[in-house]
Amino acid sequence: MMEHEDISNENLAGHLLVSAPYLEGGGFYHSVIFLSRVEEEFVIGHILNHPAGMNVGEVARHTDIPECLYTVPIFKGGPVERNQLIFAAFARTDDKLRVQFHLQEEQALEYAEDPHVALRAYVGHSGWTPSQLRRELNDRAWYVSPMVPDICLEPDSSKVWAMAMRRLSPLHHIMSHAPAQPSLN
Repeated sequence: MMEHEDISNENLAGHLLVSAPYLEGGGFYHSVIFLSRVEEEFVIGHILNHPAGMNVGEVARHTDIPECLYTVPIFKGGPVERNQLIFAAFARTDDKLRVQFHLQEEQALEYAEDPHVALRAYVGHSGWTPSQLRRELNDRAWYVSPMVPDICLEPDSSKVWAMAMRRLSPLHHIMSHAPAQPSLN
């Protein structure tokens, strides 16, 4: 786990943000976010474990999106710009994972033919200014983790948050088993 004081714009991209167990607002409950872009003015990420329950074909029948992309699953990337659909490719080579977001349709078509690539579509994204994200990290709303291929590629989205929490530390492992509302126990 990375300490939040050590985070700089240069080394945040490609990391995961794991939501604290009590974080509920903005659709971030039990979210794991891949940070795809980190700039001086903004940080952009996409939620890895909130499937939309549909595929591209269900929303793109009257668009120019090619039919061979219709089976690509759609995920809820976050609360910002939810009217945009973007493609992302997750390519595993040995123990490394190469991730590309904001693919053009032509690139997505090429990846769709590669059996070693998991192709996903995202509606919306998650975004912060660097100072806003630093405040949220200082408030312990998020934990930062290095990117882990098994977490990013886990086919059962309901397991992703607990997997990410267990990898942070023994304490986080225990926290991953806490009930959603302890006060009801």
